[in-house]
Amino acid sequence: MTSPPRGSRRRRPVLVPVASALGAIGLGVTALFGGLKDAPEEPPPKVAQGQVIDQGQFRTQFIKAIDTTEKDDFGGSKRYLELVLKVTNQGDKTTTVGVVPEPGHKVQRVSGFAGSILRVTPEIKTKYGPDASVLSYGIKSQQLHPGITTTVVVKYELEPTATAPNAVTVDLGSFVYDKISDRDQTYYWQVAPEGDLPTDAGSEAEAIVPAVAAQVTLPVRQERG
Repeated sequence: MTSPPRGSRRRRPVLVPVASALGAIGLGVTALFGGLKDAPEEPPPKVAQGQVIDQGQFRTQFIKAIDTTEKDDFGGSKRYLELVLKVTNQGDKTTTVGVVPEPGHKVQRVSGFAGSILRVTPEIKTKYGPDASVLSYGIKSQQLHPGITTTVVVKYELEPTATAPNAVTVDLGSFVYDKISDRDQTYYWQVAPEGDLPTDAGSEAEAIVPAVAAQVTLPVRQERG
């Protein structure tokens, strides 16, 4: 069940060309022999809409993004931008959908599926943050059962007069199955980090900088409820 971290990219050294003979005079030994500098990081893989993404713990498809309205509990309606996904739990235990983390922040290592939705661009401003849940026959839940493909909907409430973007790009992380620390040898599915997971005693609850495993861009279409 162990899956290697995906999307983790280390900077690779690139040799700076040796300066010309005239330019080298007076520049010293460093300029004469060149130096090393970091090359720009490679962007994460681009994934097409509907393509299956293997996240380790989950297999995921981004089906669509819609600008829609739904009836509320008081007879009115609310407007949402919704991301509709198909998610299959590849683990052997039931897990939760969880909570979408704030973009640009460290994330908790042990989280539900939504902990791997690292960023949505452009950022969707919403008062209470996005809501992520399983939707089955009109019933919402938080459970993702092993081997079962379910529909997960991530909802961002919009103001009635807000302008929805024409498209959104989602940065998605992946998961690795590893021990939580050297002190606690229990294995968990954890969000894959940039670099290595912390393993020191006492690091069990330490947040990590997640690695982006894939990017998917979805056109936003109107779909009135």
